[in-house]
Amino acid sequence: MVLPGDEIAVAEEFEPGEGTYERNGLVFAATPGVLILDPENRVARVRAFNPPAELKVGDIVYGVVDDIRGMMATATVTAIHGRPRQISGESEGTIHISNVSEEYTEDIHDMYRLGDIIRAKVIQVKPSVQLTTAERNLGVVKALCSVCRGPLEVRGRELYCPRDERTERRKLAADYADLKLTVPATELGGGKVEAKHREPRDEGQDRGGRDRGRGGGRDRFRDRGGGRGRDGQGPGGRGGRDRDRGRRRASNEEVMKELARLRTEIQQLREVVSALFNAVFEEGDEDWDSVPEKDEFNLYN
Repeated sequence: MVLPGDEIAVAEEFEPGEGTYERNGLVFAATPGVLILDPENRVARVRAFNPPAELKVGDIVYGVVDDIRGMMATATVTAIHGRPRQISGESEGTIHISNVSEEYTEDIHDMYRLGDIIRAKVIQVKPSVQLTTAERNLGVVKALCSVCRGPLEVRGRELYCPRDERTERRKLAADYADLKLTVPATELGGGKVEAKHREPRDEGQDRGGRDRGRGGGRDRFRDRGGGRGRDGQGPGGRGGRDRDRGRRRASNEEVMKELARLRTEIQQLREVVSALFNAVFEEGDEDWDSVPEKDEFNLYN
């Protein structure tokens, strides 16, 4: 057993490890505990009698949701189920929208609200802490009304505020109304992490999956004859372009016919106006102070 300040090794022989520090070429204990000298790795450590808790993959933890944005929620981990000591090291964990629930989640704001206390499982520690609530015993264990901040009661699958008489949604833990705080962590799903939780999907992958499920992407337009098939001859290949060209050709022919018809009608109108001009000015020249020249009388003036 060593106490803080005890000299435990020489820095030339052992490097300072957990629970130790170096000063003037000597290694000293930084905490009361049991001295462990590792000659193979040449490291000196002091194992504390009651060490602080460290997060590990598979731990069941409790935390407070303090930020929600986009596809992520952030929670400050405050305790580990079954361990009374305070957490050391990184205490903020993130929950990706794909790890919120076993069911499809459209909007993460429907599952958590700021200030909610959640029970989650650690699925990653390095390089950052990642959590999941996508199991029956995981989720919100205490929630407050978004309006009056009073406690919410369970009504079916939703939460009810008796003061404001309104309901809210959350991703609830199965024991929300009667928390199981004394059972072993293994009964809450601790100690095991399913493979699907290890690598959260990003937003692009989620959208890609949904698009593929709907026949999305470029393949959707191939079925409509809008793209090229692999051999260039499929239903979306050259046949589609030929049909488009045929439609454009037929449309151009109709336009030309219409223009020809309009030219004919205009010519007929000009002939009628010219005949009227001759009839009026040849019979009654005395009624006009100045007779306009025929070329000045134009249909377009």
